[in-house]
Amino acid sequence: MDLKIKSYFPMIKKSRNRKSILVMFNMSLIIASIAIILNFSFSWAKLKNTFIEPEIILSGSIEYDQKSYIAHVTKITGEIANHLHSRKILEALMMHPFVQASRVSYRYPNKIIIELKEREAFAIINKDPLVILDRDCFVLPIDNNFNNYDIPILSKFNSDNNLYPIGEKSLSVKVQETILWLSSLYDQDPDFYSSISEVLLENGNEIVLILNEYPTKVLLGDTDTLQKIEILKKFEQTIKETKKITDYAYLDIRYNNQIIAKENK
Repeated sequence: MDLKIKSYFPMIKKSRNRKSILVMFNMSLIIASIAIILNFSFSWAKLKNTFIEPEIILSGSIEYDQKSYIAHVTKITGEIANHLHSRKILEALMMHPFVQASRVSYRYPNKIIIELKEREAFAIINKDPLVILDRDCFVLPIDNNFNNYDIPILSKFNSDNNLYPIGEKSLSVKVQETILWLSSLYDQDPDFYSSISEVLLENGNEIVLILNEYPTKVLLGDTDTLQKIEILKKFEQTIKETKKITDYAYLDIRYNNQIIAKENK
């Protein structure tokens, strides 16, 4: 008796083919999904500028060259300012001789905001080379706005260059005391401060002022000098109907409660 045995191998082969197709389909679906997600992510990032280099924006009343501040940060850190943490940017900026105060913050999505308060020229030391000081007696570098400064000149002070390190306080005690005096005068009477052309020290500590107009010389002595400015202002009010204090060649207020005046010829 002959037996016929049917082969089922074709069925097994078909089943394996279906599984392979299913696996490939799933892999294709996963790859396609990843591609779609990545494409969407990059599109969204581009829309929001997430991957674009942050823009640095400086704010405040800035007179000095703005680009120099960014260049200073790069020079100090050795890195591009846009890539730095805000703390490093702040630390580098505070080393700039023109910066008195600063604040750095990030503004979503891609802005770095730098707020600056610059040191302002307050007086000039009459020496070679000239020295510019702010109200805190910090030595400022000479910049392009130098010729526009209308501030008092300090004459007959120590001219040793070592006393005036740029970006630091002047080491001259006399200069520090005079700047402190001028600062107090500015707070008391900013208009009178603006009328001063030159400040001199004579006979040790005696303050002598040269006013802008004509010019008039005002001798204050070395005691109660701010109070003597008040005496001078009262004298000005007394004579205002007929004269101005700049009509005088000099006004000597070194002695209490009296003014010795000499009129211009």
